[in-house]
Amino acid sequence: MEVIDPAHGLSVRGPADDKLCSGDIVRKLLVQMEQHADLRQPARRPPPEPSVAVKVRERASRRAVKDAVDEAEAEARAPKVAEPWVGWYHQHVGVSMLQYARLGRERRRHLLATTHVAVPIETGTYEWSGVVKNEDGTRSRGYKLATLRTLLDSAGLLTQVALSAIQVHEMALGRPLLAEAPVVRAGDLLLEDRGCLAGATFSAWKHKRQGDVILPLKATMLATQEAMHLAAMADTWQAHPARAEQTMTLVRGVEHRWTECEVPLNACGIRFWKKKKKRPDHIVLVTTNLELNAPWSVRHYEERPEIEQDYEQMQSGGWQLKKLSATRYSAIVFYVRTVVLSYRLSHLFANTQAGARCADKTRQAIAVEQLRPQRTPIIVYAEGYFAIFETLRFVQMVLQFSPPVQEHLRAWLAEHLNQMQKRE
Repeated sequence: MEVIDPAHGLSVRGPADDKLCSGDIVRKLLVQMEQHADLRQPARRPPPEPSVAVKVRERASRRAVKDAVDEAEAEARAPKVAEPWVGWYHQHVGVSMLQYARLGRERRRHLLATTHVAVPIETGTYEWSGVVKNEDGTRSRGYKLATLRTLLDSAGLLTQVALSAIQVHEMALGRPLLAEAPVVRAGDLLLEDRGCLAGATFSAWKHKRQGDVILPLKATMLATQEAMHLAAMADTWQAHPARAEQTMTLVRGVEHRWTECEVPLNACGIRFWKKKKKRPDHIVLVTTNLELNAPWSVRHYEERPEIEQDYEQMQSGGWQLKKLSATRYSAIVFYVRTVVLSYRLSHLFANTQAGARCADKTRQAIAVEQLRPQRTPIIVYAEGYFAIFETLRFVQMVLQFSPPVQEHLRAWLAEHLNQMQKRE
Protein backbone atom coordinates (compact mmCIF):
# COMPACT_ATOMS: atom_id res chain seq x y z
CA MET A 1 0.00 0.00 0.00
CA GLU A 2 1.26 3.46 -0.89
CA VAL A 3 -0.01 6.76 0.53
CA ILE A 4 -0.06 9.33 -2.26
CA ASP A 5 -1.91 12.20 -0.63
CA PRO A 6 -2.52 12.06 3.15
CA ALA A 7 -6.05 12.81 4.40
CA HIS A 8 -7.54 12.21 0.94
CA GLY A 9 -8.97 8.70 1.02
CA LEU A 10 -11.48 6.68 -0.98
CA SER A 11 -14.91 8.30 -1.14
CA VAL A 12 -17.98 6.16 -0.58
CA ARG A 13 -21.29 6.79 -2.29
CA GLY A 14 -24.58 7.24 -0.50
CA PRO A 15 -27.00 4.42 0.35
CA ALA A 16 -28.99 4.93 -2.87
CA ASP A 17 -26.19 3.38 -4.94
CA ASP A 18 -25.63 -0.38 -4.90
CA LYS A 19 -21.88 0.11 -5.43
CA LEU A 20 -19.63 0.52 -2.42
CA CYS A 21 -17.12 2.78 -4.18
CA SER A 22 -17.68 5.19 -7.02
CA GLY A 23 -15.95 4.26 -10.24
CA ASP A 24 -15.23 7.94 -10.80
CA ILE A 25 -13.34 8.14 -7.50
CA VAL A 26 -11.29 5.08 -8.43
CA ARG A 27 -10.47 6.70 -11.76
CA LYS A 28 -9.30 9.89 -10.04
CA LEU A 29 -7.05 7.89 -7.73
CA LEU A 30 -5.56 6.09 -10.73
CA VAL A 31 -4.89 9.46 -12.35
CA GLN A 32 -3.03 10.59 -9.23
CA MET A 33 -0.98 7.39 -9.21
CA GLU A 34 -0.05 7.88 -12.86
CA GLN A 35 1.12 11.42 -12.12
CA HIS A 36 3.49 10.03 -9.47
CA ALA A 37 4.84 7.26 -11.75
CA ASP A 38 8.61 7.18 -12.19
CA LEU A 39 9.36 6.96 -15.92
CA ARG A 40 13.13 6.68 -15.56
CA GLN A 41 12.82 2.88 -15.64
CA PRO A 42 10.33 1.64 -18.28
CA ALA A 43 7.73 -0.93 -17.30
CA ARG A 44 8.44 -4.55 -18.10
CA ARG A 45 6.34 -5.68 -21.05
CA PRO A 46 6.33 -8.54 -23.61
CA PRO A 47 8.19 -7.94 -26.89
CA PRO A 48 6.00 -5.75 -29.16
CA GLU A 49 4.32 -7.41 -32.14
CA PRO A 50 2.64 -5.68 -35.09
CA SER A 51 -1.07 -5.03 -34.84
CA VAL A 52 -3.53 -5.37 -37.75
CA ALA A 53 -4.58 -1.99 -39.18
CA VAL A 54 -8.30 -1.20 -38.97
CA LYS A 55 -10.46 1.86 -39.41
CA VAL A 56 -11.20 3.52 -36.06
CA ARG A 57 -13.82 5.99 -34.98
CA GLU A 58 -12.46 9.54 -34.83
CA ARG A 59 -12.95 10.23 -31.19
CA ALA A 60 -10.55 11.61 -28.59
CA SER A 61 -10.07 10.01 -25.20
CA ARG A 62 -11.79 11.46 -22.14
CA ARG A 63 -8.66 13.15 -20.81
CA ALA A 64 -7.73 14.51 -24.26
CA VAL A 65 -11.10 16.29 -24.43
CA LYS A 66 -10.37 18.17 -21.20
CA ASP A 67 -6.72 19.08 -21.76
CA ALA A 68 -3.90 18.63 -24.23
CA VAL A 69 -2.34 15.22 -23.51
CA ASP A 70 0.97 13.71 -24.52
CA GLU A 71 -0.42 10.31 -25.56
CA ALA A 72 3.00 8.63 -25.57
CA GLU A 73 3.78 9.79 -22.06
CA ALA A 74 0.29 8.86 -20.82
CA GLU A 75 0.62 5.34 -22.20
CA ALA A 76 4.06 5.02 -20.60
CA ARG A 77 2.70 5.99 -17.17
CA ALA A 78 -0.22 3.52 -17.14
CA PRO A 79 1.90 0.30 -17.11
CA LYS A 80 4.05 1.74 -14.32
CA VAL A 81 0.92 1.95 -12.16
CA ALA A 82 -0.26 -1.54 -13.11
CA GLU A 83 3.12 -3.24 -12.62
CA PRO A 84 3.17 -3.26 -8.78
CA TRP A 85 -0.41 -4.56 -8.67
CA VAL A 86 0.50 -7.56 -10.80
CA GLY A 87 3.63 -8.14 -8.73
CA TRP A 88 1.56 -7.99 -5.54
CA TYR A 89 -0.87 -10.56 -6.96
CA HIS A 90 1.98 -12.92 -7.91
CA GLN A 91 4.01 -12.65 -4.72
CA HIS A 92 1.23 -12.50 -2.16
CA VAL A 93 -2.28 -13.32 -3.40
CA GLY A 94 -1.51 -16.51 -5.33
CA VAL A 95 0.83 -17.82 -2.61
CA SER A 96 -1.58 -17.07 0.24
CA MET A 97 -4.53 -18.70 -1.54
CA LEU A 98 -2.56 -21.91 -1.98
CA GLN A 99 -1.55 -21.81 1.68
CA TYR A 100 -5.20 -21.46 2.63
CA ALA A 101 -6.14 -24.37 0.34
CA ARG A 102 -3.64 -26.59 2.24
CA LEU A 103 -2.48 -28.60 -0.76
CA GLY A 104 0.33 -30.14 1.25
CA ARG A 105 3.71 -31.16 -0.14
CA GLU A 106 2.46 -33.34 -3.01
CA ARG A 107 3.05 -32.42 -6.64
CA ARG A 108 1.07 -29.45 -7.88
CA ARG A 109 -0.54 -29.40 -11.31
CA HIS A 110 -0.56 -26.13 -13.25
CA LEU A 111 -2.32 -25.07 -16.45
CA LEU A 112 -1.00 -22.20 -18.58
CA ALA A 113 -3.66 -20.73 -20.85
CA THR A 114 -4.73 -17.50 -22.50
CA THR A 115 -8.04 -15.89 -23.39
CA HIS A 116 -9.07 -12.77 -25.29
CA VAL A 117 -10.69 -9.78 -23.60
CA ALA A 118 -12.38 -8.05 -26.53
CA VAL A 119 -13.40 -4.40 -26.81
CA PRO A 120 -15.20 -2.52 -29.64
CA ILE A 121 -12.93 -2.75 -32.66
CA GLU A 122 -13.74 0.76 -33.90
CA THR A 123 -12.64 2.37 -30.60
CA GLY A 124 -8.95 3.14 -30.87
CA THR A 125 -8.66 4.92 -27.53
CA TYR A 126 -8.16 1.74 -25.49
CA GLU A 127 -4.58 2.13 -24.25
CA TRP A 128 -2.15 -0.67 -25.13
CA SER A 129 -4.85 -2.59 -27.01
CA GLY A 130 -4.16 -4.36 -30.29
CA VAL A 131 -5.99 -5.83 -33.27
CA VAL A 132 -5.68 -9.37 -34.63
CA LYS A 133 -7.17 -11.21 -37.56
CA ASN A 134 -9.21 -14.27 -36.53
CA GLU A 135 -9.31 -17.62 -38.29
CA ASP A 136 -12.70 -16.83 -39.83
CA GLY A 137 -11.36 -13.63 -41.41
CA THR A 138 -12.90 -11.22 -38.89
CA ARG A 139 -10.85 -8.86 -36.74
CA SER A 140 -10.88 -8.31 -32.99
CA ARG A 141 -9.52 -5.54 -30.81
CA GLY A 142 -8.61 -5.98 -27.18
CA TYR A 143 -6.21 -7.66 -24.80
CA LYS A 144 -4.82 -11.10 -24.09
CA LEU A 145 -5.03 -12.47 -20.57
CA ALA A 146 -2.57 -15.20 -19.61
CA THR A 147 -3.09 -17.18 -16.41
CA LEU A 148 -1.28 -19.91 -14.54
CA ARG A 149 -3.96 -22.01 -12.90
CA THR A 150 -3.12 -24.34 -10.01
CA LEU A 151 -5.57 -27.23 -9.69
CA LEU A 152 -7.44 -28.10 -6.50
CA ASP A 153 -9.76 -31.04 -5.87
CA SER A 154 -12.88 -29.52 -7.43
CA ALA A 155 -11.64 -26.14 -8.64
CA GLY A 156 -8.52 -24.19 -9.55
CA LEU A 157 -6.78 -21.00 -8.49
CA LEU A 158 -5.43 -18.40 -10.91
CA THR A 159 -2.20 -17.88 -9.01
CA GLN A 160 -0.41 -15.87 -11.74
CA VAL A 161 -1.82 -13.41 -14.30
CA ALA A 162 -0.46 -11.27 -17.14
CA LEU A 163 -2.14 -8.88 -19.57
CA SER A 164 -0.96 -7.61 -22.94
CA ALA A 165 -2.20 -6.49 -26.34
CA ILE A 166 -4.27 -9.14 -28.07
CA GLN A 167 -1.71 -9.82 -30.84
CA VAL A 168 1.12 -10.81 -28.46
CA HIS A 169 1.98 -14.52 -28.73
CA GLU A 170 0.90 -16.84 -25.92
CA MET A 171 4.42 -17.93 -25.04
CA ALA A 172 5.81 -14.38 -25.04
CA LEU A 173 3.20 -13.51 -22.44
CA GLY A 174 3.34 -16.75 -20.47
CA ARG A 175 7.11 -17.35 -20.43
CA PRO A 176 7.79 -14.99 -17.48
CA LEU A 177 5.01 -16.70 -15.51
CA LEU A 178 6.69 -20.09 -15.95
CA ALA A 179 10.14 -18.74 -15.19
CA GLU A 180 9.32 -16.72 -12.07
CA ALA A 181 6.08 -18.04 -10.51
CA PRO A 182 6.64 -18.45 -6.74
CA VAL A 183 3.89 -21.09 -6.57
CA VAL A 184 5.93 -23.53 -8.68
CA ARG A 185 7.95 -26.18 -6.85
CA ALA A 186 10.35 -28.88 -8.01
CA GLY A 187 8.43 -31.87 -9.37
CA ASP A 188 5.31 -29.89 -10.34
CA LEU A 189 3.45 -30.84 -13.51
CA LEU A 190 2.53 -28.34 -16.24
CA LEU A 191 -0.37 -29.22 -18.58
CA GLU A 192 0.14 -27.25 -21.76
CA ASP A 193 -1.84 -26.50 -24.90
CA ARG A 194 -0.89 -27.23 -28.51
CA GLY A 195 -0.78 -23.48 -29.21
CA CYS A 196 2.05 -23.01 -26.71
CA LEU A 197 4.68 -25.22 -28.30
CA ALA A 198 8.13 -23.91 -27.35
CA GLY A 199 10.79 -26.55 -26.86
CA ALA A 200 13.32 -24.11 -25.45
CA THR A 201 10.85 -22.83 -22.82
CA PHE A 202 9.96 -26.33 -21.63
CA SER A 203 13.62 -27.32 -21.56
CA ALA A 204 14.26 -24.36 -19.25
CA TRP A 205 11.21 -25.37 -17.17
CA LYS A 206 12.74 -28.83 -16.72
CA HIS A 207 16.33 -27.69 -16.07
CA LYS A 208 15.77 -24.56 -13.95
CA ARG A 209 12.42 -25.21 -12.21
CA GLN A 210 12.80 -29.03 -12.07
CA GLY A 211 9.22 -29.38 -13.26
CA ASP A 212 7.61 -31.72 -15.79
CA VAL A 213 5.24 -31.00 -18.65
CA ILE A 214 2.57 -32.79 -20.69
CA LEU A 215 1.47 -31.31 -24.02
CA PRO A 216 0.03 -32.45 -27.37
CA LEU A 217 2.13 -32.15 -30.51
CA LYS A 218 0.99 -30.80 -33.86
CA ALA A 219 0.28 -33.42 -36.51
CA THR A 220 2.89 -31.94 -38.86
CA MET A 221 5.81 -32.20 -36.41
CA LEU A 222 8.54 -34.76 -37.02
CA ALA A 223 8.28 -35.94 -33.41
CA THR A 224 4.60 -36.79 -33.99
CA GLN A 225 5.36 -38.81 -37.08
CA GLU A 226 8.25 -40.58 -35.30
CA ALA A 227 6.05 -41.46 -32.30
CA MET A 228 3.27 -42.97 -34.43
CA HIS A 229 5.78 -44.85 -36.58
CA LEU A 230 7.39 -46.44 -33.51
CA ALA A 231 3.95 -47.17 -32.03
CA ALA A 232 2.90 -49.02 -35.19
CA MET A 233 6.11 -51.05 -35.15
CA ALA A 234 5.75 -52.05 -31.48
CA ASP A 235 2.00 -52.77 -31.81
CA THR A 236 1.42 -52.78 -28.05
CA TRP A 237 -1.86 -50.89 -27.94
CA GLN A 238 -4.00 -50.81 -24.78
CA ALA A 239 -7.45 -49.50 -23.91
CA HIS A 240 -7.97 -45.79 -23.28
CA PRO A 241 -8.83 -45.17 -19.57
CA ALA A 242 -11.95 -43.13 -20.39
CA ARG A 243 -12.94 -43.76 -24.05
CA ALA A 244 -13.76 -47.29 -25.14
CA GLU A 245 -13.40 -46.45 -28.86
CA GLN A 246 -9.77 -45.27 -28.47
CA THR A 247 -6.50 -47.11 -27.89
CA MET A 248 -3.08 -45.85 -26.82
CA THR A 249 0.52 -46.87 -26.29
CA LEU A 250 3.72 -45.51 -24.76
CA VAL A 251 6.70 -44.61 -26.98
CA ARG A 252 10.06 -43.75 -25.42
CA GLY A 253 12.67 -41.34 -26.72
CA VAL A 254 11.25 -38.95 -29.36
CA GLU A 255 13.15 -35.80 -28.36
CA HIS A 256 15.71 -36.23 -31.16
CA ARG A 257 12.99 -35.34 -33.67
CA TRP A 258 12.25 -32.00 -31.96
CA THR A 259 15.31 -29.83 -32.42
CA GLU A 260 14.23 -27.08 -29.97
CA CYS A 261 13.76 -29.55 -27.12
CA GLU A 262 16.86 -30.32 -25.05
CA VAL A 263 15.36 -32.78 -22.55
CA PRO A 264 14.31 -36.46 -22.89
CA LEU A 265 10.72 -36.99 -24.01
CA ASN A 266 8.34 -39.91 -23.92
CA ALA A 267 5.25 -39.95 -26.09
CA CYS A 268 1.74 -41.34 -25.65
CA GLY A 269 0.19 -42.18 -29.01
CA ILE A 270 -3.63 -42.23 -29.10
CA ARG A 271 -5.47 -43.57 -32.13
CA PHE A 272 -9.17 -43.31 -32.92
CA TRP A 273 -11.65 -43.28 -35.81
CA LYS A 274 -12.35 -39.84 -37.31
CA LYS A 275 -16.06 -39.90 -38.10
CA LYS A 276 -16.14 -36.78 -40.28
CA LYS A 277 -13.21 -37.88 -42.45
CA LYS A 278 -14.12 -41.59 -42.16
CA ARG A 279 -10.54 -42.68 -41.53
CA PRO A 280 -8.25 -43.46 -38.57
CA ASP A 281 -6.56 -40.51 -36.87
CA HIS A 282 -4.22 -39.96 -33.94
CA ILE A 283 -3.09 -37.61 -31.18
CA VAL A 284 0.37 -37.60 -29.62
CA LEU A 285 1.03 -36.38 -26.08
CA VAL A 286 4.62 -35.92 -24.95
CA THR A 287 5.94 -35.62 -21.41
CA THR A 288 9.26 -34.88 -19.74
CA ASN A 289 8.29 -37.18 -16.85
CA LEU A 290 9.84 -40.46 -17.95
CA GLU A 291 8.16 -42.38 -15.12
CA LEU A 292 4.60 -41.67 -16.31
CA ASN A 293 2.90 -44.50 -18.20
CA ALA A 294 0.38 -43.93 -20.99
CA PRO A 295 -2.83 -44.11 -18.89
CA TRP A 296 -1.56 -41.61 -16.33
CA SER A 297 -0.36 -39.22 -19.03
CA VAL A 298 -3.87 -39.23 -20.48
CA ARG A 299 -5.59 -38.89 -17.10
CA HIS A 300 -3.46 -35.89 -16.15
CA TYR A 301 -3.93 -34.09 -19.47
CA GLU A 302 -7.69 -34.57 -19.50
CA GLU A 303 -7.84 -32.18 -16.55
CA ARG A 304 -6.93 -29.39 -18.95
CA PRO A 305 -10.27 -29.00 -20.83
CA GLU A 306 -11.72 -27.62 -17.56
CA ILE A 307 -9.83 -24.36 -18.20
CA GLU A 308 -11.96 -23.61 -21.25
CA GLN A 309 -15.14 -23.87 -19.16
CA ASP A 310 -13.42 -21.82 -16.49
CA TYR A 311 -12.72 -18.95 -18.88
CA GLU A 312 -16.23 -19.15 -20.32
CA GLN A 313 -17.73 -18.70 -16.85
CA MET A 314 -15.41 -15.80 -16.08
CA GLN A 315 -16.27 -14.02 -19.32
CA SER A 316 -20.01 -14.56 -18.91
CA GLY A 317 -21.53 -16.26 -15.88
CA GLY A 318 -22.12 -12.95 -14.10
CA TRP A 319 -18.44 -12.04 -13.67
CA GLN A 320 -18.41 -9.74 -16.73
CA LEU A 321 -14.70 -9.96 -17.49
CA LYS A 322 -15.34 -8.43 -20.92
CA LYS A 323 -17.29 -5.45 -19.60
CA LEU A 324 -14.53 -2.85 -19.88
CA SER A 325 -16.09 0.59 -19.48
CA ALA A 326 -12.73 2.42 -19.10
CA THR A 327 -10.15 2.94 -21.84
CA ARG A 328 -7.29 3.83 -19.47
CA TYR A 329 -4.87 0.90 -19.23
CA SER A 330 -4.37 1.22 -15.46
CA ALA A 331 -8.15 1.11 -14.92
CA ILE A 332 -8.44 -1.95 -17.19
CA VAL A 333 -5.73 -3.82 -15.27
CA PHE A 334 -7.42 -2.83 -12.00
CA TYR A 335 -10.77 -4.15 -13.24
CA VAL A 336 -9.39 -7.41 -14.68
CA ARG A 337 -7.37 -8.06 -11.53
CA THR A 338 -10.45 -7.47 -9.36
CA VAL A 339 -12.59 -9.85 -11.44
CA VAL A 340 -9.90 -12.55 -11.38
CA LEU A 341 -9.38 -12.20 -7.62
CA SER A 342 -13.13 -12.33 -6.89
CA TYR A 343 -13.58 -15.32 -9.16
CA ARG A 344 -10.69 -17.20 -7.54
CA LEU A 345 -11.90 -16.48 -4.01
CA SER A 346 -15.29 -17.92 -4.93
CA HIS A 347 -13.62 -21.09 -6.22
CA LEU A 348 -11.44 -21.30 -3.11
CA PHE A 349 -14.60 -21.14 -0.99
CA ALA A 350 -16.29 -23.75 -3.20
CA ASN A 351 -13.39 -26.12 -2.50
CA THR A 352 -14.11 -26.02 1.26
CA GLN A 353 -16.68 -28.12 3.11
CA ALA A 354 -18.85 -25.08 3.78
CA GLY A 355 -18.85 -24.04 0.12
CA ALA A 356 -19.33 -27.48 -1.43
CA ARG A 357 -22.92 -26.56 -2.35
CA CYS A 358 -21.54 -23.84 -4.67
CA ALA A 359 -18.92 -26.02 -6.39
CA ASP A 360 -20.85 -26.68 -9.61
CA LYS A 361 -22.83 -23.43 -9.81
CA THR A 362 -22.12 -20.22 -11.67
CA ARG A 363 -22.30 -16.82 -10.02
CA GLN A 364 -25.57 -16.10 -11.83
CA ALA A 365 -27.12 -19.36 -10.58
CA ILE A 366 -26.09 -18.57 -6.98
CA ALA A 367 -27.46 -15.02 -7.26
CA VAL A 368 -30.81 -16.27 -8.57
CA GLU A 369 -30.95 -18.82 -5.76
CA GLN A 370 -30.32 -16.12 -3.17
CA LEU A 371 -33.16 -14.01 -4.58
CA ARG A 372 -35.66 -16.80 -4.10
CA PRO A 373 -37.88 -16.32 -1.04
CA GLN A 374 -36.74 -18.39 1.92
CA ARG A 375 -39.83 -20.16 3.25
CA THR A 376 -39.86 -21.51 6.79
CA PRO A 377 -41.76 -24.75 7.46
CA ILE A 378 -44.07 -24.95 10.48
CA ILE A 379 -44.53 -28.08 12.65
CA VAL A 380 -47.98 -28.39 14.21
CA TYR A 381 -48.58 -30.78 17.16
CA ALA A 382 -51.98 -32.07 18.28
CA GLU A 383 -51.95 -34.65 21.08
CA GLY A 384 -49.98 -37.61 19.67
CA TYR A 385 -49.87 -36.35 16.10
CA PHE A 386 -47.89 -33.76 14.18
CA ALA A 387 -47.72 -32.35 10.66
CA ILE A 388 -45.34 -30.10 8.71
CA PHE A 389 -46.79 -27.23 6.68
CA GLU A 390 -45.23 -24.64 4.40
CA THR A 391 -45.70 -21.21 6.01
CA LEU A 392 -48.06 -19.63 3.46
CA ARG A 393 -50.11 -22.80 3.13
CA PHE A 394 -50.49 -22.95 6.93
CA VAL A 395 -51.63 -19.31 7.04
CA GLN A 396 -54.15 -20.04 4.31
CA MET A 397 -55.46 -22.98 6.31
CA VAL A 398 -55.76 -20.89 9.51
CA LEU A 399 -57.73 -18.18 7.68
CA GLN A 400 -60.29 -20.84 6.70
CA PHE A 401 -60.92 -21.84 10.33
CA SER A 402 -64.18 -20.83 11.99
CA PRO A 403 -64.12 -17.61 14.11
CA PRO A 404 -64.21 -19.49 17.48
CA VAL A 405 -61.16 -21.57 16.48
CA GLN A 406 -59.28 -18.48 15.28
CA GLU A 407 -60.07 -16.72 18.55
CA HIS A 408 -58.78 -19.72 20.53
CA LEU A 409 -55.55 -19.71 18.51
CA ARG A 410 -55.19 -15.94 18.97
CA ALA A 411 -55.47 -16.25 22.76
CA TRP A 412 -53.02 -19.13 22.90
CA LEU A 413 -50.51 -17.29 20.69
CA ALA A 414 -50.73 -14.12 22.84
CA GLU A 415 -50.00 -16.12 26.00
CA HIS A 416 -47.14 -18.01 24.29
CA LEU A 417 -45.48 -14.81 23.00
CA ASN A 418 -45.78 -13.23 26.45
CA GLN A 419 -43.93 -16.16 28.00
CA MET A 420 -41.24 -15.98 25.32
CA GLN A 421 -40.63 -12.28 26.02
CA LYS A 422 -40.23 -12.97 29.76
CA ARG A 423 -37.60 -15.66 29.05
CA GLU A 424 -35.61 -13.31 26.79
